[in-house]
Amino acid sequence: MLTENKFSKYLIYAVGEIFLVVIGILIALQINNWNEDQKKTALEVQYLIRLKEEATWNIQQIESNKELYLHLSKELNALINKIENNSQDSSKIIARPNYIHPWQLKTDTYNELVSTGTLNNITDLKLRDLLNQAESFSNFSDKQLENWRNIAVSHEAAFIPYRNSVLIKESDSTYYETFMDFNEIENDSNIIELLKYWSQGNMVFYEGINNLKTIYTDILDRIDCIELKNCQ
Repeated sequence: MLTENKFSKYLIYAVGEIFLVVIGILIALQINNWNEDQKKTALEVQYLIRLKEEATWNIQQIESNKELYLHLSKELNALINKIENNSQDSSKIIARPNYIHPWQLKTDTYNELVSTGTLNNITDLKLRDLLNQAESFSNFSDKQLENWRNIAVSHEAAFIPYRNSVLIKESDSTYYETFMDFNEIENDSNIIELLKYWSQGNMVFYEGINNLKTIYTDILDRIDCIELKNCQ
């Protein structure tokens, strides 16, 4: 009987020790998981800061390019109007009608997230979707820019005969100013059609890049609501 009592006490003690060890392990795992979650949260915050800075910069670049596209399209339309109405205005006009201004967007943070397989660190699914949309649209636009560059090269031969350069001397510098010869252009119907083509091309990019601006604006709004914890 005494031996059985000792065994029972030992068994209870052993079970208690095992229970305490298990509880200790569970607590340690919970603390470890909490620490990992804190690290991931801190990392996500840093990514959000970087994404916000890049989106803000990209919007500024897009807005600047929009103005360039609109300005060039208006210049080309004014030139077409002069030619078609036989205007005697012989002022110097744009040197390169066959041109679409390129842009350079910042996507380092998104590229890092994708290349390291850590895009899931951005826990908000809506934001991840917007980032993917921006990247897809940007890639599509890059291809379109390359396509228009090729078209520009193919049209260059038509414009070269009408392009002149004049040496400009100022008090502190000397440079060449290039412009198109208006008096010669007005007799070439092919050039007029090309001017219309490039005016329309600039408007296509004006409208298209505005869609990209909308996506980046949505990215900024989404990051703001994540930071304020009031996303719908």
